[in-house]
Amino acid sequence: MPVPTDYGKTGLSPHTSVLPVRQSYSLFWWWMAVLLAVREFVLMLLILFVPSLMATEIVSCGWTGYDASPEWKWELSARLWQIDAFVTPAIPVAMVLCIWLIARRGADRPRVHKWTAFAGVSLICLDYGLTRAQALLNPMPEEASCSVDPATFNAFPLEYVGWMFAPAVFVMIGAWTGMRPPMRSARRPLPWRPVALVAAVTALLVAVAVVIVRLTPEPPPAVAADGTPRHALVLKGHRLAVLDLVEGGEPNAVGAPDERFYQYTGVVRDTTPGRYLAAVTTAGNGAWGDRSSRIYQISVHGDGDAEVGEQVGGDYDGIIKDLAVSPQGRIAYSRAVGKRDSSLEIDRTFVGLVDDHREWSAAGGQGFGAFGDGELGLHWRDVNTLVFRGPSPKAGSPRLASLDVRRPGSDLSAAGTLLTMILGDGTALTVPGETRMVLSQVGVERTWDQQIVVVDPPRKQPIGSAFAAGCGNIAAFTLDRSGRYLLVSVDNRAGQLVGDPPEPVCGNAEPHQVFRVDLRPPAGTPTPQAARYPGEATPLNLPQTPVWSGKSSVHGIAW
Repeated sequence: MPVPTDYGKTGLSPHTSVLPVRQSYSLFWWWMAVLLAVREFVLMLLILFVPSLMATEIVSCGWTGYDASPEWKWELSARLWQIDAFVTPAIPVAMVLCIWLIARRGADRPRVHKWTAFAGVSLICLDYGLTRAQALLNPMPEEASCSVDPATFNAFPLEYVGWMFAPAVFVMIGAWTGMRPPMRSARRPLPWRPVALVAAVTALLVAVAVVIVRLTPEPPPAVAADGTPRHALVLKGHRLAVLDLVEGGEPNAVGAPDERFYQYTGVVRDTTPGRYLAAVTTAGNGAWGDRSSRIYQISVHGDGDAEVGEQVGGDYDGIIKDLAVSPQGRIAYSRAVGKRDSSLEIDRTFVGLVDDHREWSAAGGQGFGAFGDGELGLHWRDVNTLVFRGPSPKAGSPRLASLDVRRPGSDLSAAGTLLTMILGDGTALTVPGETRMVLSQVGVERTWDQQIVVVDPPRKQPIGSAFAAGCGNIAAFTLDRSGRYLLVSVDNRAGQLVGDPPEPVCGNAEPHQVFRVDLRPPAGTPTPQAARYPGEATPLNLPQTPVWSGKSSVHGIAW
């Protein structure tokens, strides 16, 4: 028998009693969206009145150089900034207006919820698009010196995107709660056993996938046709990058291990193929002050991708300039620490061993360059001997110093002299398994005809010239693991200008080039006449091949 009702007398539908509840649910989610949209403005106001609430540090940046970007980019970026400056505070205001509209006219009117949600989500998407466009049009330069990694200013991490679109999610939930039917037919409860079975199968599949990914070996390091490594790990400004010596192209940048430690300063090959060590430092005050350095493991896979591994050793004061790894795996480093009262000058230079926790030091800069602030060319000559460039203890010509790590004491200046460089300042590397060395002649006074010579310190005379840079400057060089091949980076933008109007000495040559030199002369090559040391070395006419060219500066190589 039907139950009598009074709907006809009152004129009310069965849905009327639940409409206020539905409206309150919708408005709740809208107010949550407003709170998220105004959180930054509220935090800024609180910081003005209570500065101690500011938990984040002030980030500073600075850089020098000429920006060749077209003027329209600057104008468009400025216009977008003006629009975004209006859109960002307009979002919470528009949301409050939408809340008023929903409260007045949203009851039993789905169209109101649809259009208000469309308006709120559109403004949030517009704000994100304007922010992204400004970052693309006016990115932070890679060479910028910031207290944190400048790459973070150009990145849009998932956390940032999530916080930016969180209000939009709440707006859509509010629209859904306002538009859904007020009453639904009763449903049978979902049985828990099928749900548990699906969850267990899903968890098992995820676990199997994780195990497969972890157990799948990385591709082995790739090699070129001549058997040399295809990839080299290089320093490009303050960045670390992978150089493809077969296909060329711009170097593939490697990320920083930490947002504060992001300026790479040294790189060396490890004992295992495809494994490297890299030194990275903080920006400090932009000079030698307030610097701290770390050493990290780097892996380069066969496809050219690089991965930053674990930290080696602890944190070191100052800037690590050189890294050296012996065939037995002993890690050595050199670091320079600035003066407390003058961060533009080096106070002391250290050479140390990571595992032995031992250091030798000397006053001032010991490295290459007019101010001794360059690298030392630190490397292992044998199991117990480190060789590095340093000034003469008697204020004479620079020398290649030989440090026996077994001897007592901590005075770096007391190291023996392996070779005195009278006419050509530079750094050197010992050919593995030999007494011969490759020595660069790139002193500050030698702006022309820079070269790399092969010398034999026991004989105190050069064997010959292995490579001549011509019109360019030698930026970096290294040897492969076998010691047969030499890899040389040449900077053709050496600042030399000739003619009227002035033009670069190297003409139309690529700004930067890398050459591979075979230190083993072809069969039948006549032995060059020995040059009188320290005069100009006789060219050895060794085979050399250009393996890379591009616009990126390469001033450190591990191969």
